[in-house]
Amino acid sequence: MVDGGTAERVQDERGFTLLELVVAIGVFALLASALFAGIASALNLNRNNRNRSISANLASQEMDKIRSTAFTSLPLGLTSTTQTVDGVPYTVQRETEWTSTSASTGPCDAAGGTPALLRVRVSVSWTNMTGTQPVVSDTVLTPPVGAYDPNTGHIAVKILDNDANPELGVPVHVTGGSVDRTLSTSSDGCAFFDHLVPGTYAVNLIAAGSVDRQGVSSPSQVAGVTAGAVTPVAFDYDRAANLSLTLGDPGGRPVPANVPVVLGNTQFVPNGIKVFPGTGATRSVTGLFPSNNGYEPFTGSCLDADPEGTASGGGSIWPGGQRQPAIGVSPGMTSTGTVPMGGVDVFVTKTGVPAVGASVIATHTVDTGCPAGELYSLGVTDATGKASSSLPWGTWTIRATVGAQFAYGTTILDPTSGTPGTVPVALP
Repeated sequence: MVDGGTAERVQDERGFTLLELVVAIGVFALLASALFAGIASALNLNRNNRNRSISANLASQEMDKIRSTAFTSLPLGLTSTTQTVDGVPYTVQRETEWTSTSASTGPCDAAGGTPALLRVRVSVSWTNMTGTQPVVSDTVLTPPVGAYDPNTGHIAVKILDNDANPELGVPVHVTGGSVDRTLSTSSDGCAFFDHLVPGTYAVNLIAAGSVDRQGVSSPSQVAGVTAGAVTPVAFDYDRAANLSLTLGDPGGRPVPANVPVVLGNTQFVPNGIKVFPGTGATRSVTGLFPSNNGYEPFTGSCLDADPEGTASGGGSIWPGGQRQPAIGVSPGMTSTGTVPMGGVDVFVTKTGVPAVGASVIATHTVDTGCPAGELYSLGVTDATGKASSSLPWGTWTIRATVGAQFAYGTTILDPTSGTPGTVPVALP
């Protein structure tokens, strides 16, 4: 029989044994985690070393291929191929571009130097590089004497994104005379078209989903080529941004179907704004250059629709007026925002009694911003003789019609106050 003291000692010993087991398991788990991490790191290092070794061999093979190719048959610009070794895909990129003998940069930045050497860079990368840099190999080739006509010229096309960084892999198409050539830009954003017969050439960009600062998806420039000279051509070009906009006044009044959205940005020529037709209170404006300044939205194309508008004779239409803050955009992304409008309530009476079902329209007179003027339907009056709408800022003539009878009223929607307009219209 075990007395009480002995039983207590046995229970205490059992408790300590369990605690020690938990501690031992915890220590083992920590040691095992460190061991596994070390093994994984070693395996990863070994795999990367193996991949780099294979990449170095592929780069060497590519260089041998380049040296064994006839000089005038070497493809210019950016080319890319994929090779699979032991189940791992390797991307072999070759950048081939002309440069002058004194240039330390690409041919598009050589300050007018004529091409004399062919610079080749081979870069090999693979999947799951985990921070490892690609294997890169460079060489310079000298063209054989007499390979090219000295009485020719060149076009250097430079393409930058919204942050003025070079754009890689953009197809550039040059046509003119018997020339029809396409090159993709190298890592310095350059596509160099060499040894062209003097004359006039068209330079087009053809990257899907990208636009220039005017929102043109396939912009074009004309380049004149002179013998012995390099003609520079520059584009700002990037993946298009989009806007999703909600139109209307703070009171939630309906928005006429055909109100245009206008965006303000200094890049738009000639006057810093661009009109986007559309329908509905929610608008999608697509194909915008991702300008770092963003876009200032408002509605209506007439001069006084712009809170910062200038009258035809000069001077501010709305002293102290300011546009909605610019909405920021990013390449390939959609940004959201609201576009405030002026609210108007039209009360129509006929012989002093609310006119039900009266047709109401708002018109704006012609100006240089809206050469045809603007006209919007505000619908028909309800049981109280009322019709409400959101309208662009400015001065509006309101017309109410019942049968063959009609009458007019006016309202000024001021962006500096934002006060809704109230327009009584009395039919005889």
